[in-house]
Amino acid sequence: MNAVVARTYRAPYIGLISFAAIILSLPFDHTLLILSRHAFQGTLEVVVSIAFGLGGWLLVWKGRKRSETVASWMGFIAGQMIWLGWFELAWKVFAHALNVQPVLWNDKPILSGELQVIQATGVPLFVLLSFLYLNKETRCNAVLWIRRQLRMDPGRPVTGKERNFAAVTALETVAVTWACYVIIICAYDPRIGLGPTSIPAMALFAGCVVWGVWLVSRLLKYTQMAPALRYAIPTGNVLWISVEAGSRMRLYPEIWVKPLQYPVEMTLVTVAMVAVLTFIRFSPERGQSA
Repeated sequence: MNAVVARTYRAPYIGLISFAAIILSLPFDHTLLILSRHAFQGTLEVVVSIAFGLGGWLLVWKGRKRSETVASWMGFIAGQMIWLGWFELAWKVFAHALNVQPVLWNDKPILSGELQVIQATGVPLFVLLSFLYLNKETRCNAVLWIRRQLRMDPGRPVTGKERNFAAVTALETVAVTWACYVIIICAYDPRIGLGPTSIPAMALFAGCVVWGVWLVSRLLKYTQMAPALRYAIPTGNVLWISVEAGSRMRLYPEIWVKPLQYPVEMTLVTVAMVAVLTFIRFSPERGQSA
């Protein structure tokens, strides 16, 4: 039995397990948000959301001195809690305060007020992310690739510098989720000449499939759980853009936003996600990544 388990801690299983954790957590997050908004209303919803986000922040604090795998694991969960707690609350509050009306597509609402508030934050988000290109300590694969293409060299990072993997992973989780939201919202927006069935949107969705498959092929080469989990975060989110697109084109139902209609399916998703995350939490350390 131990030999069988040991075989899973190598390529390509490390990558597959990490990818499964992300791709299962995305529908779970939607379901958790829907259920919490059914269960809590008004002031209670605000209190619960603030507490949930605070729990995520404290998880990052607790993970700052843990091993790389455990810290990355804690950071991923913390990033989801911060997004679901603080960010989702902010979108809802400001959409309500500003009385943002839904955008219609074929006489049906396609962009809620909350989604439009997220869209409005797109420019400042990408401006802030652009400063990553000036930070020589940044280890993000996407940033490093763009630097190579633009021949930008901010200098070599300080070798041996201790990294807070919990904070790094939490920030990555929030930033990737945020960026993917902005991208898919713009693709849906008919006011800028797009829409879910427009040619530019379809090209974007197809491009996300190709890009996501390429990212998965790279992910399957990882031999350490912690860096694989961090690499799986953008990989899963990029592919999820096309999953969301397929549901909007009515190729299949959005069971993750209708948990009361699909309780069995979402229960299975939840159980599988918990099992995979538990497996990652107790995976052996194999030295710190570069």
